[in-house]
Amino acid sequence: MGIIGNIRKHSWIAVLVVGVAIVAFIIGDLTKSRKQPTFAKFDGDEITYDYFNSRVRQREEDYQLQNSTYGFKENVWQEIVQERLLDKEMKALGIEVSDAEVSDMYIGRFIHPSLQQQFTNPQTGQYDRQGISNYVRQLEEMPDTMTAKVQWLKYQEQVRVDRQRNKYFAMIQNGMYMPTAIANKIAEMSAKKSDVRVAGMLYSQATDVQVDITDADYQKYFDTHKKELNNDMFRTDLREQREVAFAVFTAQPSQKDMMEIEQEVGEWWQEMQTMEEGSLIDFVNMHGGYDSMYVSSDIFAAPLDTVIKGSKAGAEIAPMVVPSILRRETRRSAYGEYVMGKVLNTAMRPDSLRISLILIPSQNYHQSITRTPEQAAHLRDSAMAMIKAGMPFEEAVRQFSIDTTRGGDQDWVADGGYGILNEDIIKHNVGEVFDKELPGNAGYFIAKVTGKTTPNLKYRVALAQKVITPSTDTEKDVRDRANHFASQYSTCQAMIDGAQSENIQMRSALLISMSDSLTGFANTRDAVRWAFNEKTAKGGVSGEVYNSDYSYIVVGLREIYQPNHLTLEQARPIMEQRLRIEKIGEQLMAKAEEAMKGKNDINAIAAAMNTTVDSVSGVAFGGYLGRNGMEPKAVSAIAAKKDTGIIGPIQGASGVYVISVDSNNQAEAADANSMRQRYENQAMNGINFLLPMLQSRVKIVDNRLAYM
Repeated sequence: MGIIGNIRKHSWIAVLVVGVAIVAFIIGDLTKSRKQPTFAKFDGDEITYDYFNSRVRQREEDYQLQNSTYGFKENVWQEIVQERLLDKEMKALGIEVSDAEVSDMYIGRFIHPSLQQQFTNPQTGQYDRQGISNYVRQLEEMPDTMTAKVQWLKYQEQVRVDRQRNKYFAMIQNGMYMPTAIANKIAEMSAKKSDVRVAGMLYSQATDVQVDITDADYQKYFDTHKKELNNDMFRTDLREQREVAFAVFTAQPSQKDMMEIEQEVGEWWQEMQTMEEGSLIDFVNMHGGYDSMYVSSDIFAAPLDTVIKGSKAGAEIAPMVVPSILRRETRRSAYGEYVMGKVLNTAMRPDSLRISLILIPSQNYHQSITRTPEQAAHLRDSAMAMIKAGMPFEEAVRQFSIDTTRGGDQDWVADGGYGILNEDIIKHNVGEVFDKELPGNAGYFIAKVTGKTTPNLKYRVALAQKVITPSTDTEKDVRDRANHFASQYSTCQAMIDGAQSENIQMRSALLISMSDSLTGFANTRDAVRWAFNEKTAKGGVSGEVYNSDYSYIVVGLREIYQPNHLTLEQARPIMEQRLRIEKIGEQLMAKAEEAMKGKNDINAIAAAMNTTVDSVSGVAFGGYLGRNGMEPKAVSAIAAKKDTGIIGPIQGASGVYVISVDSNNQAEAADANSMRQRYENQAMNGINFLLPMLQSRVKIVDNRLAYM
């Protein structure tokens, strides 16, 4: 009682302590929020998370995606970086696109390619300037919030940006020039054709040559080729990379699992054989999916395609194991799936359909439309009457449709792709016109059938599917094994050694911070986040086991690669093969020099080199050295030799060569201008490296890992 009284007596202290703790917690939480890093910066300019998110949502709308992957978001990020880089350069150079130029791109002389495609009259093959003018005029009269106008303004801006960038790239490309003297010399050398005999010793076949690569060799090569090694490691992507090693434990269906699956499939099949069509459709909707469309047997993957092909209506498809149902779908399981069902009907139908369309919407179609359903019906009747009286359909499109793009032409669409119009198109012949009311009294379509492909036999099929997967118990056993393995090792190398001793599958992956997943394993973004966490030390092992479908993964951080900070040890794997070839080449060069002493006959030299002689005709500058492929040093030496005789030894890319030039045939020199254009075009390929080069000149702070 005394203790309780003492607590009561000093209860205000407890309240104060608790209060201070709560305040400290709140302040700490607020501090953490305030300390959250900026999403990204580009040369000091902040890129907010909200801005990035809005760009992602915009792209998702463009591609009609519900949930985009991290790879998709990475592409959006690269778009933003590219915009900032190019905008900075174009602004500095004063490259702009005026409103007059934009207008010229859709009604002037220099029509933008995408507009050319969209507004070319399919009947005449000519660009429809009047059609796009009418379309733009209609858009200008619409409210700024209407979807069609919003999309047009966005498209117009894209056209402007595209033209601006084309100006920039054209300026760079036109700056690539080969001097006339060099073009003339290359044209002259290329006109010379030489017949030669080649004695070669290839590095790949020099199995008797022993080389010893010392630490000093590695250091010397590293000091001499640092920039080259860095470029080979990072190529065009100058971002930090992290190498992970990971052990994979995959759950496979046990014998017991398979017996249970087979029993369930057998019960399904027994039920399905006695079902009427309506009940069968309901059943497969629960266990797979019913598609009311008629489809070709070719869309199904083997062996299901051959079972369905030629089947009559009512034919049963007995249970079978297939890798996947459809030819082009991603497999749902590495172990296949059972499929069974019935061919409900067959019909001769075209693969593709084409129509021209008049859209007459009412106010129920969109809030910007003021026309009542009754007025829409009246306009529909007027349009149909005019068409029946002989008005060309293209003219009716311009007069009655809200959308006059391409004269109403909808292009070719696969059978089934025209929604509520599809079956009406099938019923009508090419050239016939019909109308269709939109659902919800939202207006009318008037359609003219303009094309159908030759009908093929198609099938309406109901299929039930049972994916073969390991049971929950089997998965748990494998997950427990992975957790036990992870608990044994604290370093990445120890984990690798342990996996080797236990014969456990090991893989590796080279990642950037925004990699979507570990290579080959979906839904492992968390493993990437762990690898790039600032608290993750090189050589560490994640305490978490990551799940990807039916695999459980233990990850270790093996190495961290920083652009322009490649270490000697990191570069060793790249250097090893090069040093080996370099040292083999030195020995083969010495062997070739010894073989050439006192000899002028290529056959005698080849015998001393312990190799054979190849005859190659018509060797020209910039060409190939027969089956030895591209050997620029050897081919250039042949082109430069004005007389006949022995040349070499030459240390090439694939081997060491001694060459006998037997004859030279000098044709008329090629056109120097054509030669210049050829080499300038090749140089233009270097524009692919422009963005990485520009990126290396700016400071980009990338904190996306803290948000995503």
